[in-house]
Amino acid sequence: MIFRMASVVFLFLFNSHLYAATTVVIKGETIKTYVRTYIEKNISWPKNVVRVEFPSTVSDLRLTGKKITCRVLSQRNEDFIGNSSFVFKCYENGTFLNGKTVRVKIEVLMDVVVSTKSLHRNIKINRDDVRLAKKWFNRLPSNIISSLDAVVGMKLRTSVKPNAEITGNMVRPIPMVKRGKPVKIIFENGPMRITTLGLSDQDGLYGELIKVRYVSSKNMIYARVMGNSLVKVEF
Repeated sequence: MIFRMASVVFLFLFNSHLYAATTVVIKGETIKTYVRTYIEKNISWPKNVVRVEFPSTVSDLRLTGKKITCRVLSQRNEDFIGNSSFVFKCYENGTFLNGKTVRVKIEVLMDVVVSTKSLHRNIKINRDDVRLAKKWFNRLPSNIISSLDAVVGMKLRTSVKPNAEITGNMVRPIPMVKRGKPVKIIFENGPMRITTLGLSDQDGLYGELIKVRYVSSKNMIYARVMGNSLVKVEF
């Protein structure tokens, strides 16, 4: 494994008038403290939402030297979440003395959107249907939704129970224009503006280019969705 040098470096000084080497014992709890400090300095989340646990005992490290420096190193592509390992290494004057691998479990507390009650499939989500909750993650989540604004007004793809997490794959936008429904068609070119009625040939979200037909002639054109049942022909 490729490791990168830590930004956390600490120094043990042992001076003797005899300049004799000194036996040094670095306690396991001290090693854990420096590993935790290194993690907190390198994570992309605030440290108050990070939980660091050591699944196994970290034993003491016994060294012999007078001026000892120790470093924490991590894997080059470390995500700082989930099960991982860090290397604690000690040196004297650039010479490696000893070290150990420390196993760590890192969890991150994130906001998630959850239901406030039972919600049925295909309903439009209202503000009082959802709330924010805190959840610990031990891996980078996919499809997480951390904002109420990201789900309010969306359609629910599946039924959910109360207090169930709602993820990105469980919702979909509600089309502003629906297939087979009437639409107002706007033709605008500078100061000229003409409106007429048409029928949408497909569902359309805001900003999408869709097919619509004139009510009178049945001719089909392409228009961009601008609002509810409203499209605009671009010149």
